[in-house]
Amino acid sequence: MKTTYTSIAAVVIMAVVSGSAFAEGSKIEGSELINTSSNTNNLGLAIGDNSNANTGSISVKGSEVKGSKVINGSVNTNNLGLAIGQDSSANTGSIDIK
Repeated sequence: MKTTYTSIAAVVIMAVVSGSAFAEGSKIEGSELINTSSNTNNLGLAIGDNSNANTGSISVKGSEVKGSKVINGSVNTNNLGLAIGQDSSANTGSIDIK
């Protein structure tokens, strides 16, 4: 049983991290943030108090964004983004700027 749970956890981690770009605490100026991901049959799953699931997404948190273009041309088919927890969120094929 222990091996089964370890395997499931590894798959969940790969599903959450795969195909996502992150920027935290940086300065984005005069740039282009372009998301052209193509996501089919994916699962993004996050469980926990501050969980977050991103698949085929760009996530910018605590960064300064000035004079930049933000373009989301993501194509998504048969995907599931699921987040369970107090401050959880699930993003599939998105651009999330906080």
